[in-house]
Amino acid sequence: MAPYEADAQLVYLERIGLVDGIITEDSDLLVFGAQNVFFKFDTDGSCVHISRSDFGKVREINLVGWTDVQFREMAILSGCDYLSSISGMGLKTAWKYLKKCKSVERVVRSVRLEGKMSVPDGYEDQFRMAVLPFLHQRVYCPQAEKLVHLSPIPENEWDEEKEQYVGS
Repeated sequence: MAPYEADAQLVYLERIGLVDGIITEDSDLLVFGAQNVFFKFDTDGSCVHISRSDFGKVREINLVGWTDVQFREMAILSGCDYLSSISGMGLKTAWKYLKKCKSVERVVRSVRLEGKMSVPDGYEDQFRMAVLPFLHQRVYCPQAEKLVHLSPIPENEWDEEKEQYVGS
């Protein structure tokens, strides 16, 4: 039983070696950092296996050399549970802008300058908050028998608002 999001809990269990892979229909597991995900199981047992080590083989968008940070930013820009996408910004468009602009701030500036898509006021701050659950959501550690963060929190940058956002 996950204290907050099952996605974060499953990724944590994979990180500490209690599971070897995750069966799901939710692609957010990849954004949380899952290494081995199994999607779309059929009644005959066939499925789609996505291994993080195979990201370079993706054909529709070239992820060769992309970091976890870049992958996460692309996914959030295209819309996620924690932030709606910029209207008209799908995964391929987010990939294209990040590849060209190199940072979310520059993507937002570029999109605003072009004027083809509308970026809501305060989007950059909302984006920064949307990153937090993917990195630091609270999960249950069965080994320590207590709640912990998915990844260590940055002490100097952490406050009560952020703690509440990731589940206190």
